Amino acid sequence: MSDIEDYIAKLQVTDPLRAPVLQAAIADLVLPRDSRGLDAGCGIGLQIPLLADAVAPGGHVTGLDVRPKCVTRAERLAKRMGLTKRVAFREGDINHLPFDDGTFGWLWSASAAGYPAHEPTGLLRELARVVRPGGTVAILV
Repeated sequence: MSDIEDYIAKLQVTDPLRAPVLQAAIADLVLPRDSRGLDAGCGIGLQIPLLADAVAPGGHVTGLDVRPKCVTRAERLAKRMGLTKRVAFREGDINHLPFDDGTFGWLWSASAAGYPAHEPTGLLRELARVVRPGGTVAILV
């Protein structure tokens, strides 16, 4: 098994254990209905359905991950769940987000942005850059 396949398997195994905490955290955010948000470091997209439900009926969630295999898995999951019109995925690095300033109303990052190797200030600035003034940047570690 490759490193990425091992990582994906671990995500699938641990998700049921983390699900109640993730559901509660997303519910506590009270994301605006019909808003647009970014899941920065979305992995295989396990939180995308929760985020999409939180901004339903007209909201949209973009998932971003640096690993192409994770993006592919996330796209498959969204398709299986009938979410393809409400979500999109893109390959990219959370340290250099491929989006314009103020693109999103909110940003969510669980177990991705909370682990910078060095000084976190630059990463936090980059995450905040793509969120409109007054929006939310939520990081769960």
